[in-house]
Amino acid sequence: MNYWTELTELFEYKVADALAGRVPRGGRRSLGMLREELLQAPLEPTLLRRLIEADRQYRSYQKDSRPPEVNPRASFSGPSTWAAPATSETDESRAWEELQLLAWHHRTSRLVREQALRWQREPTLAQLRVLFAVTENAERAAATASQPVAVPPVNDPLMDLHDPEVVQNLAGALSNLLLTELGRTRVRTALSAAQSEPFPRHADEDVLAARITAAEREPLGAEAREDLIRALKAEYPMPRDPRERPAIREAARQVTAFLEPLITAAPAPTLGTVPHGSVLYARHPATAMRAPDDGADVLLINLRGGQAARWRGLDMTWQPIGKNWQIQVAGQVALLRPSRDTGDGPQSITLPDTQLRAFVSGDYLMLRLESQAATELGTRASLGRAVSLLLDPGGEYLFLRMARAAAQLLRGAPLDLPSLQGSSARKYREATPDALMAFARKGVESLMVRLTRTDTAQAAQVFRAAADALGVHPVLGRRLHEALHVALRSPETLSDPRAGDSFDLPDTGGFLSVLMGDDPLTLQAGTRSVTLRLDYKSELAVVIPGHAPMILQDLLVVRVPDLNVILVRHGQWLAAAAGHDESMDVISPDLLEEALFSPPN
Repeated sequence: MNYWTELTELFEYKVADALAGRVPRGGRRSLGMLREELLQAPLEPTLLRRLIEADRQYRSYQKDSRPPEVNPRASFSGPSTWAAPATSETDESRAWEELQLLAWHHRTSRLVREQALRWQREPTLAQLRVLFAVTENAERAAATASQPVAVPPVNDPLMDLHDPEVVQNLAGALSNLLLTELGRTRVRTALSAAQSEPFPRHADEDVLAARITAAEREPLGAEAREDLIRALKAEYPMPRDPRERPAIREAARQVTAFLEPLITAAPAPTLGTVPHGSVLYARHPATAMRAPDDGADVLLINLRGGQAARWRGLDMTWQPIGKNWQIQVAGQVALLRPSRDTGDGPQSITLPDTQLRAFVSGDYLMLRLESQAATELGTRASLGRAVSLLLDPGGEYLFLRMARAAAQLLRGAPLDLPSLQGSSARKYREATPDALMAFARKGVESLMVRLTRTDTAQAAQVFRAAADALGVHPVLGRRLHEALHVALRSPETLSDPRAGDSFDLPDTGGFLSVLMGDDPLTLQAGTRSVTLRLDYKSELAVVIPGHAPMILQDLLVVRVPDLNVILVRHGQWLAAAAGHDESMDVISPDLLEEALFSPPN
């Protein structure tokens, strides 16, 4: 049965009821929910054209039935079916723009300091001398009467670039210039000037050269000629060696190659627009985030819109204190002040396993998680393999039932055998994929916590007892124990991510690392294709033809007949693996030892 065809027809009937002035069957709320579901559905072209036409009529009806505004000059701020972002500048858009700029500036300042210290190890300090001239001239550009300075010579007595503190102050002054658009323009101008003319020619350089040439033609002895030339040079100050210019120009090119990508990456003005689904507790419905994204490294919160949140396993609560905010994260309390008032960059919240950077703009907070992306994503990938094992429907969800039995034994409770029989798997078959995925993940994480408190040998006995209780071979219990042990102790080792929009997943079951962009990404797993794209709510949707779309935050296991796909994400870094379920039939005793997993270490 092609249910997408029936749902599209149902949407057309409901729209027709609304256009005729009748209440759609099921109510207007059901019409809106059906519309959202169809907009994400993998419809064939014919159905998609019908949906677009019906949706156009429905949006036109919504627009015509909207009550007149009291002030025609004021922009409409009420609810909208299309939920388009606000286009006029608001406190939220200004805060969004400032927080993006502060986060970029913090990262850029750190990179400039690190690079300046590396340049300090160069013998001639050419790059640092260029950096000094660029910073000084960019600051002097604000004063109309100030004259630009030349790139200092080597071993300039007025410079002390061998002192790390001086270099840090120089990097800090340059970073302050980069905070504003005008400052970035002046830095670019100063870089161009340093590269075209590192230092000016001396005013009397040509005169001295001409007199030396004339002295060399005088009919004098060699000694007298040298005395004359020496006297001429003493009369005029010595110009800088012109052979310095090529070296300084090369150093200026290196400084430009380092700074230009950083300046180009500066956030552009938002023109009053905030991306869909990007702010937790946002005032505007279109920009409101349904729930914190555990797969992202950044979380932006409207502090006035709520009092608590849970993100990346961290419980957070906050309250206002004057113009500042007090936040409690995982039991640790911190006072947050507007970032432009601190003068020292973002505030840090140090936790046992990670560190948060907090940027504040008015009532808006941006939290940036600083962690090792490769390590964290590898740990999540190992967790995904264990979750995928529990979601294996073979043997009436045998591994999921076995995990429940092991959890009961690890708690020291007696086994509830009736609740673990095959008939109990009916609720798993009837559950939605999202609910079943959440249940399996919670079970894996709970077992991992208990395994950290249990001796390895004792844990092996527990999983053997769980297998015996379900009447299956101990090899299956050891397989489940091994998967949990690997997820707990041995995170996956992932390769560096590759950029692109289409990849084939490895046949070996290993993980493929991809750097995601704004364009859709297609992964080919055997004969099936998996497409990942941002939906209209800025959430990462996973689409497989013939199946309902799913949302990927940090971990998702997609199971279709004869295939399971594990997807894990950390920011823009995506790792994916595909595999096939193995048969659960116990193999012959002669080959049993070869099939057994090695005991966990």
